[in-house]
Amino acid sequence: MGYITIEKHGKVALMTMNYKKENRFNPEVIDEMMGQLDEIEADDSLGAIVVTGGDPKFFSNGLDLEWMMANFNNKDVILGYLKKINDMFKRWCLYPKPTVAALNGHTFAAGLFMASYMDFRFMREDRGWICMPEMDINIPLLPGMIATCQAVMTNAGFRELYYTGKRMNATEAMKINFVDETYSMDELVPKSIEFAAELAKKKTATYAEMKRRIREYIAVILDEEDPKYFETTLTFSMPS
Repeated sequence: MGYITIEKHGKVALMTMNYKKENRFNPEVIDEMMGQLDEIEADDSLGAIVVTGGDPKFFSNGLDLEWMMANFNNKDVILGYLKKINDMFKRWCLYPKPTVAALNGHTFAAGLFMASYMDFRFMREDRGWICMPEMDINIPLLPGMIATCQAVMTNAGFRELYYTGKRMNATEAMKINFVDETYSMDELVPKSIEFAAELAKKKTATYAEMKRRIREYIAVILDEEDPKYFETTLTFSMPS
């Protein structure tokens, strides 16, 4: 497939997404990403991950809506896709090694949620937005999405993103605490790797247990609460 590439920078794995520019979460992309995460976890020479997009304009625009529309008549396939998305979110949520998102461009919808499950987020300062367009595309947020957003950004910022669908630039994303730091495009990935390299020095077992104790409640929501809403959520976005 080759949609996900890995480069080693000392003890840091740089994961770059390369799927049709926008890096939407096609099922094949998710499968490849999950496989790479397994390999990095098993590699004792790697202690942290930085994730970015291959195209300078996009980190990720979220769900593969084109694929979903092509399969919308098969409810089981769509429900399986939503579970696959949640499995990916849970993997990032509890990933045992430090994770850093280098938001090089637009970070929309499920792309934003995936980034929210990472430990730190740095963003390109000059271009790109974060956005939750779910209100405008008729997809109510699932409980897990709500829980992770409440954990990583201010309540006021989350409220504005969710109810208005506003696009926020890097400065605004920092003000609501979603982004930890902003950098120029040239500095974004190097600075993210530099930061991750320090995290890679931590004891993996301790880091993993700390993360589990902090985030396990979100993982439980992903597993147990979200599936209760899958079918009703789809009814909002079903073609009329």
